[in-house]
Amino acid sequence: MAKILLYCLDKVGQTMAGPAIRYWEMAKVLSRQHTVSLMTYAKTDIAAENFTLLHSGEISLRKAVSEHDIVITQSISPNMAWNAKKAGTKLILDAYDPMPLENLEIFKHQTLSVRNIKHASICKQFTFDFTMADAVICANQRQHDLWMGLLLSLGRITPELYDSMPSLEGLLSIVPLGLSSTPPKKTGPGLREKFNIPSNAKVLLWGGGIWNWFDPITLLHAMAHISQERNDVHLVFMGIKHPNDAIPEMEMCRETIHLAKKLNLLDNCVHINYGWVPYEERQNYLLDADIGVSTHFDTLETQFSFRTRMLDYLWAGLPIVASCGDSFGDLISSQNLGITVPYQDSVKLAAAITTLCDQPAMMQDMRRNIAALRPSFEWQNVVAPLELMIQRLGKQQPQWSLNLAGQVLAETWRTQGPKRIFNYAWTRVMCRFSPPKEA
Repeated sequence: MAKILLYCLDKVGQTMAGPAIRYWEMAKVLSRQHTVSLMTYAKTDIAAENFTLLHSGEISLRKAVSEHDIVITQSISPNMAWNAKKAGTKLILDAYDPMPLENLEIFKHQTLSVRNIKHASICKQFTFDFTMADAVICANQRQHDLWMGLLLSLGRITPELYDSMPSLEGLLSIVPLGLSSTPPKKTGPGLREKFNIPSNAKVLLWGGGIWNWFDPITLLHAMAHISQERNDVHLVFMGIKHPNDAIPEMEMCRETIHLAKKLNLLDNCVHINYGWVPYEERQNYLLDADIGVSTHFDTLETQFSFRTRMLDYLWAGLPIVASCGDSFGDLISSQNLGITVPYQDSVKLAAAITTLCDQPAMMQDMRRNIAALRPSFEWQNVVAPLELMIQRLGKQQPQWSLNLAGQVLAETWRTQGPKRIFNYAWTRVMCRFSPPKEA
């Protein structure tokens, strides 16, 4: 049994986005065999049963890192790396979100000079993360191949390591997001009541935020095509206000609202929930829907993405209409879970939607396929490789060298400047040579 700290950089609470959901659910599964703490940057409004909730106001990150055997995090700061290596704490980098690729889209509307600076900074951060991590987890095979290339370029894959584990599963493993093994049940009013949608209408659900790398524009044009022929198909955006106030509204969100108004779809056959559905209430929206939908652009982010909302669609047994090109597009096509369509083709997207709406037997076949696939994505199964990784790390000796120490100091200099290094060194000198305080 290990003492594990999950350090979440997102808001954990009654309303949660993908990263927080991932850490909340991993904490629940890992706490069955380990002593687990979930640390966030602020107090939370949700209670945990079998693990401890911490925030930076209660305990310093330095102290929390040194008191645990394993730390799982999406980003490794120089301070975290220094204290982990000093204490013998193993660091697992959670690289399920390819942030350097994501940020190419997030900052797309800013000036090129600003984008270049931000891109260079996050690439340096990722290089540091992969250098300091004792092991790495990711979400799918495409990400696995991407990060294996990075680890190879950093010299992390050596003949000695290869001889000890040829598959390198102890260094890099696939741990996707998961879904609950408990089927969803209606516990309150859902989207039909909220938006006054008739019980006989077909409902498409966009199950998450509207980020810049998604393509709701083509979906709205498809809805415009459909609305000219029939009035029994509705589209609902489940929530557009990110629960973390530090995440700003994205340009694509504003464009979506503007276009929905321009096409006279908003509040007619297109409905937007401007808030965010609480995590424990999302099933009420999901179970009111008939089809899950996700459309995106042909970008580098798409190729290496993992769409969290797709897990909710599988959980609720919703056939899916989605753009091709990502790992879930491949899964939908190969397992007959729905229909995939080409990028930015509103005509074929509209045809796919109406095909599903008008063919209940096809929908039923897809639901059966989803039910058969669902167990492989349940949290206790997707976390199993992480459990094996934790066991392996527990047997490994701490690795700390002058080279790693130098890289920590260099990263501290880059991100925080020479003053931080001086203050850190001075504090250590004073702690070592100052007489102990009298009781």
